[in-house]
Amino acid sequence: MKRIVGLTISLLLIFTLAACTEDVTVGSGDSSASQTESSSKASKEKIHKQTKLDFTNTAAGQTTKVDSAEIKQVSDLNLIDNEMDQVDFVLLIHMSVSNKAKDEATTYPSQGHVVLEDGTQIDGLMGADVTVDDAFKDGEIASGATKSGYVLFPLKEKQAKQFKKGAFKFDVISGDEMLTQKNYSVAIQF
Repeated sequence: MKRIVGLTISLLLIFTLAACTEDVTVGSGDSSASQTESSSKASKEKIHKQTKLDFTNTAAGQTTKVDSAEIKQVSDLNLIDNEMDQVDFVLLIHMSVSNKAKDEATTYPSQGHVVLEDGTQIDGLMGADVTVDDAFKDGEIASGATKSGYVLFPLKEKQAKQFKKGAFKFDVISGDEMLTQKNYSVAIQF
């Protein structure tokens, strides 16, 4: 019961924040860049890492691609995590799903998770597909359509600094007559 009330309050706050913000985007605009960058500014260290990923899988009429990962400081976006804490850093994973099956496919990658090298599991940032313009929009993918965007995972400063490798785990339910569910694990390495 507490989870339902907490989830309801979280969603209400997310929608309230969405109504108060304008055109929030998080991506770097260059999903093919491959670099790691750190610089000092005042007393706070700025963290920014990017890497190119080359994951493509086609199953049951869906082609799923994950092409980049980026760790970025986003304190100025006023994002709130699933525990209602301020998000200062995010792991952005850019992905797309193309559906060539005769029926719609379904995927909710923001309900997936990232597992860090030390075994820590980080859940996707709920509601980001509503509040962030270039976020991957969870849900149905019509036959013949393609969806693409960023999946956001909140990171603590220490995690953002120390992130070297991990795995992005999510699933896609295909639009074939068997409703095939495909579970993915995409390796990330900076």
